[in-house]
Amino acid sequence: MNTIQPQPKTLMKKPILFIAALFFSILSHAQSYEIEALKKQLDAYTKQDTARVNRLNEICISLPRLSNEDLERYGNEALELSRKLAYPRGEGLALLTQARLYYPKNRLDLVESFILQADTIAKKTNDEYLQAWVYLRLSGFYGNKDNREGIPWILKAEEIALKRNYTRLLIMIQNDLASTYFGLGDYATAMDYAVNGLTLAEELNDTNFKYFGMSNLADVYIMIGEYDKANEYQQQLIELHQKLGFGNRQLAGLYNGLGENYRLSDKLLEAIEAYEKALIYAPSATDSLVPISNLADVYVRMDSLPKAFQKAYESLSMTNKIKRDSMYGWIFGILARAHLKEGNLDSAVYYGEEGYRWGQDLGIMEDLRDNSEVLAEVYSRKNDFKNALSFFQKFISYRDSMVNDKVRNKSLLLEHSFELEKKEDEIALLNEQKKLQRNFLYSSLVVLVLILVAAFLLLRNIRQKQKANRLLQLQKQEIDAKAKELATQKDILQKSYDNVELLSEIGRKITSSLSVEKIIETVYDNVNGLMDASIFGIGIYHDATKTLDFPSTFENGQPLPAYSNAVNDPNRLAALCFSSGKEIIVNDLEKDYIHFLQKIPTPIEGKNPASLVYLPLVSKGKLFGVITVQSFNKNAFTDYHVYMLRSIALYSAIALENAESFKKLNSALDTLQDTQAQLIHSEKMASLGELTAGIAHEIQNPLNFVNNFSEVSVELVEEIQEVRSERREARGEKQETRDKNQEKAWADSEGLEDEILEDIKKNLEKIQHHGKRADAIVKGMLAHSRKSSGEKVPTDLNSLADEYLRLSYHGMRAKDKSFNADFETDFDTDLPKVSVVPQDLGRVLLNLINNAFQALSNAELRMRNEGFKPLVTVSTKSLGDKIEISIKDNGPGIPEAIKDKIFQPFFTTKPTGQGTGLGLSLSYDIVKAHGGEIRVASKEGEGTVFTLVLPV
Repeated sequence: MNTIQPQPKTLMKKPILFIAALFFSILSHAQSYEIEALKKQLDAYTKQDTARVNRLNEICISLPRLSNEDLERYGNEALELSRKLAYPRGEGLALLTQARLYYPKNRLDLVESFILQADTIAKKTNDEYLQAWVYLRLSGFYGNKDNREGIPWILKAEEIALKRNYTRLLIMIQNDLASTYFGLGDYATAMDYAVNGLTLAEELNDTNFKYFGMSNLADVYIMIGEYDKANEYQQQLIELHQKLGFGNRQLAGLYNGLGENYRLSDKLLEAIEAYEKALIYAPSATDSLVPISNLADVYVRMDSLPKAFQKAYESLSMTNKIKRDSMYGWIFGILARAHLKEGNLDSAVYYGEEGYRWGQDLGIMEDLRDNSEVLAEVYSRKNDFKNALSFFQKFISYRDSMVNDKVRNKSLLLEHSFELEKKEDEIALLNEQKKLQRNFLYSSLVVLVLILVAAFLLLRNIRQKQKANRLLQLQKQEIDAKAKELATQKDILQKSYDNVELLSEIGRKITSSLSVEKIIETVYDNVNGLMDASIFGIGIYHDATKTLDFPSTFENGQPLPAYSNAVNDPNRLAALCFSSGKEIIVNDLEKDYIHFLQKIPTPIEGKNPASLVYLPLVSKGKLFGVITVQSFNKNAFTDYHVYMLRSIALYSAIALENAESFKKLNSALDTLQDTQAQLIHSEKMASLGELTAGIAHEIQNPLNFVNNFSEVSVELVEEIQEVRSERREARGEKQETRDKNQEKAWADSEGLEDEILEDIKKNLEKIQHHGKRADAIVKGMLAHSRKSSGEKVPTDLNSLADEYLRLSYHGMRAKDKSFNADFETDFDTDLPKVSVVPQDLGRVLLNLINNAFQALSNAELRMRNEGFKPLVTVSTKSLGDKIEISIKDNGPGIPEAIKDKIFQPFFTTKPTGQGTGLGLSLSYDIVKAHGGEIRVASKEGEGTVFTLVLPV
């Protein structure tokens, strides 16, 4: 992770920042055995002369850098003593030390003043050694804000060091140039200077300078993604660190770099071990910041979220304390990914947007890529598809840019390696020519001596000369062959460079499509143009079926039917490649199949090939499938073909990943549209409920009048009948005084009136009966359309069920004195309280228990079975994350033909006037509103069980 602050608005990747931090830690305040030896020499040499000034200046410019206290003490002494002795070179070097002292204090005016004073002394005394040091310090001063401004000065210093053969100074200049060009992204030039510096250090056998040269080479290999080579140098640096006696700060930086290499190559356990060692050796909280944040990232990758949050927030607190802005985008991105994995989408959005903003402000490409990726995923889960698509497109852009940079870096390294090898061959050729010339001169000298000694040796000398000429001819032929070989290698390198450009174009074409079929077609078209792709196919892994599906396979340009391979099939090369995650390359299938299979497999489609290649499709550590190219010719695929196919496989995996992400986005969009349709339907039903409630309220008032007046009319008829009965009794007492004709007329008249009154009474009773029935229906409609406004509260369901069981029983007894039934309970005593609306759930329980008791009151059932004992059982049971409530009766049961209709509004099996058909419908709605479900199990003649299942 980066440990220095980049310049604003510069595109710098995280590895660059880390490398700069490592180099800074190497140059920072530390001790070594060499410095300790210089200190002892200085303490032993007490003479106040120019020799002491030279020792003081030497210890001040030695690496690693002295502490500020030691640098100030030795620098001040060197300046005072050199002025006292009138020693110009000593004074100039001491002034450069003063400039270094004021640089950390941000006194740039004094820094420039001290350097220019030293420059004046160098020019006045014509001291080229001092002048070279002045140019070196000027390069650092003017290159502070922009490395390019410091290059002309450091090149002047290099020119002097080369001319005067100042070897140790030249090594320091070469290392500075390597770091400078590295910071500018010119890795080929950086490697050139790093190799030159390391070569000079090895010639001097200077372990100290070897350390810095190897560090520069490790930096270059990190940037081009060659982590194994970088690790080799890191391990050697750790060994050299112990030999040189550098401090713990440098060792912590080396272990952090080793962990970074392991993390970037997905070796997470090794990365954790290296970061933990870095924390052990880190001498301060500032030095611990980078390893802690890197550990947080590793733990997120391993889904160890508690540890990830701990390390991430710890590093964020440290960053806030020391004000290291370049760390914010990295740490916020870690927190965003951790919150996303934990499901805290709002927190993930917050930290992702903060990290993205810091990435924009500082121009750090990796922070922009990582934070845009996590924001795309978060907004997708939040159904904000507009922002999800925007950040997804940004992520693709940043990622492709970084991938292209990596390819370009590798291309530059190949080109540089070729040039370096060419230079080495030219040097070897020149050395050989010098050797031949030297041998020729020696031979000529011997010939002259022998001519003076004896004439008879002349013939021998001539023969030796001829032999030397033949040797020269042979060597010339060898040199010509070597030159031809170099030319061939140059052509190969040029072809490789062209192929890199071609791969970039192919990658853009492949990743530009989001259709799997289009991706496979594009890959086939490009592969078929690069090699003998007589058979080509891409197998895509499906986790649900555990198969590799080959939707489009081509043989001799013709498409084959789609087919699948089970990933656990041991006799299919595609399955072996996918399961192992390793490449399978077979040049002769008949001879080499035994290394992979027990027998040559019979192809599902097409003919058997003679040679083949299977490569896994991997992106960000995830296997998406395999790609295969096969030929009917043996040894059809060279290393070049395999290299090109590897690159195409990488682009194919990225394209398939993009297609999968796009498919998920479309699926989420379909889900959103379905949800919208459901909401519209719910609104319609709500409107219907409101309409029903309005109609019911309007009907209720006239119904009340009908019921009330019909009841009063019945009472009036009964009063008339009572009065007529009393009058009839009175008339009977006077019967003797009336004649028979009059009595008969009265009797006939009263009989007719009685008959009419009885008919009126029956009609009024029917009106009252049906009016009450309509009233019950209206009340049921009101209850069905009424929206509950109650709040959910933790409720003891055992107590609630028991209360409504007894309420129902006593209600039935009050309505029908002849009703008699038993009830019992079976409550789970460990039942937890559940958040429900008690009034609503009570209505459900009351309705279901009433139905059970009413089923048991069936007189026909009692008459058919004399030993019948009606029983209602209410029970509760805990199911872990759910609660189950059961209402069971041993009544007649529900006929199978109507079981599916019982929850429909207005459906009832009760006699006319005893039910509205809204009870079970209302109960169903209430249970669904609580997130639960209601089930019914019934068997005719044995009884019925209604079961409520509610979430805890």
